[in-house]
Amino acid sequence: MNLFKGILVGLLVVASQQAAALTINFDYTYDTNNFFNVNARNTLNAAGSFFGIRITDNLTAINSSGSNHFNAIFNSPGTGNSTTVSDFSVAAATITVYVGGSALTGSTLGQGGPGGYGVNTYSSSFYNNAQTRGQSGVNATPATDFSLWGGAITFNTTTNWYFDKNVSTSADLGTNQIDFYSVALHELGHVLGIGTAASWSNKISNGLFTGTNAVATYGANVPVNTGADHWASGTMSLANGVSQEAAMTPSIAPGQRKVFTNLDVAALKDVGWQIQAVPIPAAIWLFASGLFGLLAVSRRKA
Repeated sequence: MNLFKGILVGLLVVASQQAAALTINFDYTYDTNNFFNVNARNTLNAAGSFFGIRITDNLTAINSSGSNHFNAIFNSPGTGNSTTVSDFSVAAATITVYVGGSALTGSTLGQGGPGGYGVNTYSSSFYNNAQTRGQSGVNATPATDFSLWGGAITFNTTTNWYFDKNVSTSADLGTNQIDFYSVALHELGHVLGIGTAASWSNKISNGLFTGTNAVATYGANVPVNTGADHWASGTMSLANGVSQEAAMTPSIAPGQRKVFTNLDVAALKDVGWQIQAVPIPAAIWLFASGLFGLLAVSRRKA
């Protein structure tokens, strides 16, 4: 199925880590079906924060001005139609993710991924920066890194969602509800290149993922699904010392929370992200799909 140490010292360490972290800016402009209520927004922000405080890549800014034009291209999360934001700009260490809801087909819970783009400029430096955002491995052969301005995610408006008011526990998640936090984290994982980046796909061989970090974590090459955009169903790993099915397998069951496992984190590293350990409660280790350009990966329920 498709889917998705003293107190003062401690405070100083966290503050310095957060200052170097990635900002994920959620934009609700195209939430034309008014899916995102306050609870949904708060839960999505919690999912974004999980990635934000761990990713330390120094993404450069993209500034459209004068004769330098960068156009962000993505599928509108409200309609699914191809959408272009002309003269798009994004700050350093920031990505923008357009989010919204729509009635998706079948049992699809969400779909999304990194956006495409167009560049109109006479400046080679502007063009190169727009492509790489300072990540030199993006244009390597094969690609060893990944960069993006952002992307888009659509969530199914007809799903019986559980929006968590406290992501440190899912004790009140109903057996007939789908955990929005888990799906959001899964989809953000795809926006960030798992299953979608060239630096992911060039590590697929004969139905197996061969990324160095993932192999070291799993103990062998890692099986992927038929589309090679998720781990194979049933792929297990450790999360906070507990064995569970990896977050980036294709499906999730009602009443289930899937946290990001050691294997899922390793996949981010293999895509090219710099990941730092963050000394915060283990329950926040909850990660959350899309192909480069306008393609998208879906997550379905079991």
